[in-house]
Amino acid sequence: MNKKTLILGGLLVVLIALAYVYQGPLKKWQNNLGKPQNILAKIDITKINKMEITSGGKTIVLSKPSNVLAAPASIKWKYNNAKDFYADPGLTSSALERLKQAASSEPGLISNSQARKSEFKTDGAGLNVKIYQAEKKVADFTIGNRAGYSGSYISAPESPATYLVKADLRGVFEPAEWRDLTIFSTAESALNKIRFQYPNREFTVELKSDKWSGILPEKFTVNQEKIDKISRLMSDLKAREIPEQTFDNTGLDKHLIIIEASGEGVDNVLMIGENQNGLYYAKKGDSDNIYLIDKSARDELDKWIWQLR
Repeated sequence: MNKKTLILGGLLVVLIALAYVYQGPLKKWQNNLGKPQNILAKIDITKINKMEITSGGKTIVLSKPSNVLAAPASIKWKYNNAKDFYADPGLTSSALERLKQAASSEPGLISNSQARKSEFKTDGAGLNVKIYQAEKKVADFTIGNRAGYSGSYISAPESPATYLVKADLRGVFEPAEWRDLTIFSTAESALNKIRFQYPNREFTVELKSDKWSGILPEKFTVNQEKIDKISRLMSDLKAREIPEQTFDNTGLDKHLIIIEASGEGVDNVLMIGENQNGLYYAKKGDSDNIYLIDKSARDELDKWIWQLR
C-alpha cells in the first residue's frame, strides 16, 4: 500500500466522521436551538420518593415508602407523615402518569415576562410542586391555569418564563382530598360473624352453611338480604369526608354504635358517634383516624334484632 492510498484512506475516514457528527450530535444540537427548555425533564417517576404540594399557604407532603415493589397504582404514599393516613393510590398514580407525560413532552414558551405570570397564575397564586428523587430535589415548579382540557401553564418560581405543557397537571395535583377515604376494603366472602353493640343491647349473627342466623344472646332467625347489606357495608366502606382530627364533640367515646365483622383473617371494627351536619363521625377499632360517613350507612348499622328478621 503506497503513501497516496494511505492519505486517501485517511481522508475518507475523516469525511465519514464529519458526516456522522453533522448528521448526529451536531444536527441534534442545531434542531434543539431555540426550543423552550423543559423544566420537568429531570423527572423520572420510577425514582420519585417525595412530592410537596403547596397551595394557599398550606403544604402537603406525600412520601413514598422505601423498598416498595408494588405496582404504582397500589402503592400507598404517606400523607404528611401521619401515623395512619395515606394518600389515595389512584390519585398518586394519576399524578405520576401526568408528570411522566409532561416530562416527555415538548413545552411551548408562552411568555417570558415576569409581569404576565399573574395572568397565567404561574406566580405565587399558583400551585407549587417540588419533586424529590432519593431525597434530592429535581424539580420545583408552579402549576397555573389549565390550558384547555389537556394542557397546563407552568413556570419555575425564579424564572420569568411561562410554558405550556400538554398534560393536565392542575387537575391531578389539586384534588378535593388527597387522603384515602377507604375505611374497609376486604373480601365480603371472608366474613362469618357480625357483632352489634349499643348502649342498651348487644347481639351477634353468624354464617354457617351459607346461611346467616342469630346466636347471641339467644338463637333467632334473620333475613338473609338484610344481613347481606350489612356484611357488604362492613367489608367495603368509604368515608364521605375526613374532618378535623380531634375527638372533642364526636361522641366516639360514648360507644353509641360498635359493629364488629370478623372472619378468616378479618376483624373489622367500626365505632360510630354523633351527627355532624348530616354526616356521622366514625373510626376503626384499631386506628385513631376519624372519618365522616353517610347517614344511610349509619342507619344501616343501627339495628334491633326485630329489624333483621
